[in-house]
Amino acid sequence: MKDNILEIDNLHVRFSTFDGLFSAVNNVSLELKYNESIGIIGESGCGKSTLSFTVMRYLASNAQVDGAIRFKGENLFDKSEKEMESYRGDRIAMVFQNPYSSLNPSLTIGFQLDEVSMHHQNLNKIQAREATIKALEMMNLGDPKGIARRYPHQVSGGIQQRICIAMALLCKPDLMILDEPTTALDVTTEAVILDSIKELKDKLNMSLMYISHDIGVINKVAEKIVVMYSGEIVESGPKQKIFENPSHPYTRALINCMPRGGVVKENTKLNTIPGYVRKRGADEGGCPFADRCEKRNETCESLYGTKEIGEGHFAACDRAYATDVPDTFIEKLAPKKRNVDTDFDSEKELLKIEDLHKIYGARRKVYAVNGINFDVKPHSVLGIVGESGCGKSTTGHMVSGLFKPSKGRILFDDVDVSIAWNKRDKETLKNIQLIFQNPGRSLNPSHTVEKIIGRAMQKLANINDVKERREKIIEILRKVDLGKEYLKKKPRQLSGGEQQRVAIARALSISPSLIVCDEPTSALDVSVQASVLNLLNDLQLDTHVAYMFISHDLNVINYLSDYIMVMYAGKIAEYGKRDEVMENTHHPYTEALLSAVPEVDPTKQKKIIELEGQLPDPAKKITGCPFAGRCHKQVGEICEKEYPPMVRLSEDHYYFCHIKP
Repeated sequence: MKDNILEIDNLHVRFSTFDGLFSAVNNVSLELKYNESIGIIGESGCGKSTLSFTVMRYLASNAQVDGAIRFKGENLFDKSEKEMESYRGDRIAMVFQNPYSSLNPSLTIGFQLDEVSMHHQNLNKIQAREATIKALEMMNLGDPKGIARRYPHQVSGGIQQRICIAMALLCKPDLMILDEPTTALDVTTEAVILDSIKELKDKLNMSLMYISHDIGVINKVAEKIVVMYSGEIVESGPKQKIFENPSHPYTRALINCMPRGGVVKENTKLNTIPGYVRKRGADEGGCPFADRCEKRNETCESLYGTKEIGEGHFAACDRAYATDVPDTFIEKLAPKKRNVDTDFDSEKELLKIEDLHKIYGARRKVYAVNGINFDVKPHSVLGIVGESGCGKSTTGHMVSGLFKPSKGRILFDDVDVSIAWNKRDKETLKNIQLIFQNPGRSLNPSHTVEKIIGRAMQKLANINDVKERREKIIEILRKVDLGKEYLKKKPRQLSGGEQQRVAIARALSISPSLIVCDEPTSALDVSVQASVLNLLNDLQLDTHVAYMFISHDLNVINYLSDYIMVMYAGKIAEYGKRDEVMENTHHPYTEALLSAVPEVDPTKQKKIIELEGQLPDPAKKITGCPFAGRCHKQVGEICEKEYPPMVRLSEDHYYFCHIKP
């Protein structure tokens, strides 16, 4: 026991609501050693965040808690609120998922970091600022003094998240809890942050509790994995054993849901988990996963209970590979075939972009998109990938009409639609739909799910019959793994993943010709992401809809896309058919992106090409190659002085670089 910094014994957390008492964490016990890292994985609603909030004693007044949480041998439930102040931050620090809600928009970054040192470490202003600069340097941030003078909105999401980690480090904690801190970040930024966390853990002798729904991320930082489902631990053990021999059907299903290198839509459908995580009543017992499990039989309830599978490997079930119930997994992986009559290699383009520019501001200009040309063929998927600030979303928003281009043309079905959405005709509005990255901001908080989805059907598809509309809404909700009971719910009653599913259902409900998908799966669980990707693929095959799919996850882009466009600083770095770009990569930036993708298999960790510095200042016109300052293959002064020429490798595959093939 002396080796453990944290011990959780028989923890129960229940919440009293208008619908009754429900269990968020049920009979959880785990141990975390000094200088050990543990990864907690599971879908939204599985109790991961509630567990971390309970450790911090951040619980609402309607929570009922039983059990014990011992930190260095002392039970935190015996501490008063005043005594807990010396634990929070000082000894146990937490980094939240959303940096926007953690940072005060009206205070400079330096002031907020200084305040932490002054309060928790009793430093004066000068000492606090020195500690702030040192913490920012530890997070591999260039120009830490300049960043300290800025406000949160003046830095990217990746830098904001690193600032939140620096804030936690300033307290010099013994235990750091990270609640999905890299979910919405670029793979390059994520790689740097995960490496920083790993190095700082060893350097500062910290213990880590890392929460995520991405097993690839967990593999990078954790030595031990805990799988949670519906508030219970269903499996735990060393990451190698969990991956090689997942004993619980839920663990196996989670691993199989992950898109990974080599898995593409033509050959396979992603595995999904039927249904969704259901809230459990406080008195419910038995296996929480039984209603979704394909391996269940009549003994599941009576024999349910945690048992040791191997050394340090525990599971509440050992039926993941049971042969008495045959696998339906292989059968489900049979993909639908493309309609041979639909040839997206034809000369005709559904969407054609010509010399597209977007400049924000008048006095201080920001060059967001700097003259790009590409097209989207009917019934094809163009995957657009790149870091935050590279112009992906701006391009998508111009196509959908949210922004008017500063220069250039957008041709949709040979009609120029380079105008704002409110000047487009009704048919164009119906045919070009947009799925936003942040569903919380795109769903009307005062409307029910039925009204949110039904409004588009009524306004743009002329489905005015209430009964017919409701039937179609229920059908589309079922396709995105939501039940009939969601009709009367409002966005605030849904989790982030559920909100995103509603947003996707709304866009799909009126059968558009082109859907601009702006990172629609970045905030979703891997199981929901898999079902959404399968759904998008199936709908495309059924309806011949085309997608512009914007993402920072190259595994997702690789799975869904027919063509891939890599963007950097408002320019196209590389473009081509999926297999050409993924297997015959030429641009150094594309190489760096591919090297940073987290691996699902812990034995396949590769060398990451870490990109130093940040994207070039968008307020300045770039003369040379926009990637020159960060390129690991820079050939000389020509890179900084001359914009690189197009190097064409095939009819569809080209890149912009001074390095010849």
